[in-house]
Amino acid sequence: MKPASTYSEISEGALLLHQEIVRLAKENPEIQSLYKGCQLLFSPLLQRPKILLIGFNPGGGYYNWHGKIVEEFEPMEALEYYLNNHPLAEQTKSLFRQAGREEDLQHYTVKTNFYYWATDNVADFNRLLKLLPDELSKKIFHIARVWTKQLIDTLRPELVISEGFMAFDEIEVLFPNTEF
Repeated sequence: MKPASTYSEISEGALLLHQEIVRLAKENPEIQSLYKGCQLLFSPLLQRPKILLIGFNPGGGYYNWHGKIVEEFEPMEALEYYLNNHPLAEQTKSLFRQAGREEDLQHYTVKTNFYYWATDNVADFNRLLKLLPDELSKKIFHIARVWTKQLIDTLRPELVISEGFMAFDEIEVLFPNTEF
């Protein structure tokens, strides 16, 4: 399957789950305070990128900056790390610069997260999942694995870099016969 059609299917599914969380947030102030929206890609969608960066989940930056939840289901024009200044972006650019691979980062990288649903941090994400109905929480947990594997298999990046231990632990499960 082509990356654009795979991405379109994933995006449609993520939108439906996002809408369900938004509906629940209207009835539950605790869900509303934790949930910062949904975003799938933080870069253009590239076939066979040199690098695929995968974080755990989007943070609350958009919400904190704009005062509303993020609802972004389309790829970005450029890698988000070059559009905004924040600690992870600066750290990542610096590391790639030091490695002599900044051009790869800027022009040949796709950036996503294992979970597309934004919270301020991992602890808040786990709290959010506990507050959601059991069936929805299990669906998010399961579908994130399906979609991440589909995205990796479809894009076929040269290199997958997990941004942090939590993301690594999630990705590692998807490839049981691979040495890391």
